[in-house]
Amino acid sequence: MSRRRSRVNSVLVCLGCIAGAALGTVGGCPLPGLDGNIGPPPADDGGTPSVPGNSGLTGKFIGAKECSICHSKLYESWSETRHAKAFERLEELGQEKNEVCLACHSTGFGQAGGFADRATTDALANVGCEACHGAALDHRANVEDRTLRPPKSMSAEVCGQCHNGYHHATFDEWAESNHGRVTAVPAASFTAGRSLNSCGACHSGDFRQGAFIEEETVPDSLLAGKAPEDMNAVTCAVCHDPHQRTGNAFQPGAGRDLQLRYVQIAFPTPSNSIADATNPDRFNLCGQCHHSRGRTWQTTDRAPHESIQGNFYTGEMPVPDGTSPLLPNERTVHAFVPKQCSTCHMQHHEFVGGEPGQTHAGHQFAVVSTAGCSTTGCHPTPEAAAADKDRLQAEVQAALDDIKARLGDPATWEYSSQGGPAASAQAGVPEAVKQIRFLYYYVLHDESLGVHNPEYARAIIRKADELLTSIGR
Repeated sequence: MSRRRSRVNSVLVCLGCIAGAALGTVGGCPLPGLDGNIGPPPADDGGTPSVPGNSGLTGKFIGAKECSICHSKLYESWSETRHAKAFERLEELGQEKNEVCLACHSTGFGQAGGFADRATTDALANVGCEACHGAALDHRANVEDRTLRPPKSMSAEVCGQCHNGYHHATFDEWAESNHGRVTAVPAASFTAGRSLNSCGACHSGDFRQGAFIEEETVPDSLLAGKAPEDMNAVTCAVCHDPHQRTGNAFQPGAGRDLQLRYVQIAFPTPSNSIADATNPDRFNLCGQCHHSRGRTWQTTDRAPHESIQGNFYTGEMPVPDGTSPLLPNERTVHAFVPKQCSTCHMQHHEFVGGEPGQTHAGHQFAVVSTAGCSTTGCHPTPEAAAADKDRLQAEVQAALDDIKARLGDPATWEYSSQGGPAASAQAGVPEAVKQIRFLYYYVLHDESLGVHNPEYARAIIRKADELLTSIGR
């Protein structure tokens, strides 16, 4: 049996015991190595609970308080997070002796010098600095030796040690999503030592760590020679700040914060300027990457980037400076869905082993259900919402197919990098055709087939049809 499956089974056994204890039917723990105590820690000989102490801090672990001597601001902000109170949650549940739980609710449990109990290693009774960065005794002894400094990693596996299928499949879902891998084309460029500064902000967790978190100059050669599977993609820490509560989540629940680096919801005023369309500061967390890269209908080398969801949702389209919009702006009917993108793309799941009704946000980023659509009052039932979605997407796909067919041979109208006329011959492509192809790809590359902004999608299609008719196609 795998270690992973074994631990999952252990969790299930423990949950059964918890329920049994509540009914008075459990007399001892069936798991090897556990003492079966479910409830408060035993009293000492004097009949009072053991006094917290740190006599057991004799190994490599020193505790977060020691880190605060130099890293005071990080310590203060971390102290307000749920990681700093993780062990308290076990105590509330009477599970502070449960070895299956201690691995993720304390620091260094099961390792030499790691957490043992409140009485001897109280400084490690939390998810402290060393839970993620490793034991720090050697670093504290010689802070000038850079080789001894605890590592700073953007790897999702750091978070995945605990945020996995034992309770909530956050890491497992993320690993199967497109965020879990570096997209093939930019990955090849990164390996070749190119394009990191132009593409890394949204395709490389390694670049984002250096440029956005550390605020350092990052060379394009940072990932040169590295295999794509060894690169960090859009990992947990790209979106979440592990060190502090940020207040950026919208109604996260009592006592929660989510520690998002950017606001969860935003309401930018629609704009067709290139400067606005490409400005991530206007958008929510997802829109930090899911926004235009500034291509317009006058661009001839390639179609709009496949990242325009934020603009499409807002109902805006960049146009060349000094020119009129191709069509009016159209704010989406979904603009006031309570949590915007995450409402549909991060639907909640039941929390395994949690309290009734306790859920966690899905991290596969796929729309797995239309159940939430009926709670807004727009769709009477989930089934009706699913039917509406299917009809809209079929309508939009048919319209896109019609536009492409009426444009004719791609060799006469496509972008130069996509099988169309060479760069030197793009000037010969009629302006109406340039506008039509841009409109076509704007809908196609939103990748929702109209769902993000139904009326805007229909307006774009009508404009393309009008232009096609004007040139006799």
